[in-house]
Amino acid sequence: MSYESVDKLQKVLQKNVFHYAKDSKKAAGRALGTIVEIITYYLLKTWNLNDSISIERGMGEYGNPDIKHNVEYSLHPLVASHSVKFPNDGRSITSNRVLKVLVENDIDLSSFLTRPTTNLLSKDQILRNACTLAVSDKSYLLCSFDKEDDEGFVLRIYEQLHKAFAMFECKRVGVEEGTKKGPQTIEKAKQGAYVAPNSLFIAKDQE
Repeated sequence: MSYESVDKLQKVLQKNVFHYAKDSKKAAGRALGTIVEIITYYLLKTWNLNDSISIERGMGEYGNPDIKHNVEYSLHPLVASHSVKFPNDGRSITSNRVLKVLVENDIDLSSFLTRPTTNLLSKDQILRNACTLAVSDKSYLLCSFDKEDDEGFVLRIYEQLHKAFAMFECKRVGVEEGTKKGPQTIEKAKQGAYVAPNSLFIAKDQE
């Protein structure tokens, strides 16, 4: 079933799916925003950009890089990448386990002084899209799931430079009811003002 606009679809979700919520319209809008995020992420992967993707990185504002703004996805220059095999033994895949395997494969990690404790795969078998293994002064070291074969899992390990060359904001920005122009709220206006220049930049860069 198709709808003539996203606003119409949001109203249907508001009425038929999220009617129980205190703010059913906001709940429907967030659901649509989540769908946009999922589509965007896997679209980037189909463009063979997996090793350049960072999730929820803080990007510096225009003219003042000390002010950070988290974006859904950013693309970073790739320094190096590796594929590592992991046994499918039912255990969680933690950042510490992955780093240990990298050291055993003679991969130099001496410059990565910050090493957050994260899970790519939890003990309940919940898989993250990606996780940050370690951070240096100039780069991030990340890990994501590549594929599964008879010997277990194959993981992608990749190092990215801090400075992004593109960013993607996934926002459900609509017109407020009762108005003919929008977005109208301060938050939506900020989103529109921040997203639009970057969207134009990315589109122009891909021509």
